[in-house]
Amino acid sequence: MYRVETDEQAQQQIDQLPAHALAPYAELRILLEVGPWSGEPINEANPGAEVRTLTFGAHHEGMVTYLILDGQRRVDVLSVLWLG
Repeated sequence: MYRVETDEQAQQQIDQLPAHALAPYAELRILLEVGPWSGEPINEANPGAEVRTLTFGAHHEGMVTYLILDGQRRVDVLSVLWLG
């Protein structure tokens, strides 16, 4: 299992999520704890990159960008966007 940490900027973005986005975000956070490599690399030319993205929400209106620190079993949430 990975420890998920959120920096101050990303936490501010999470705090601004609409109420209906909170449960899908919580589900995504659980996925980050158990399977962070399931996200897409931010750079398609580097499929093994540690910086990745995942979408969330009923229609994929949200996107999280995060960094995997495999040696530390840690995931750092860098950005949370909501387009809905």
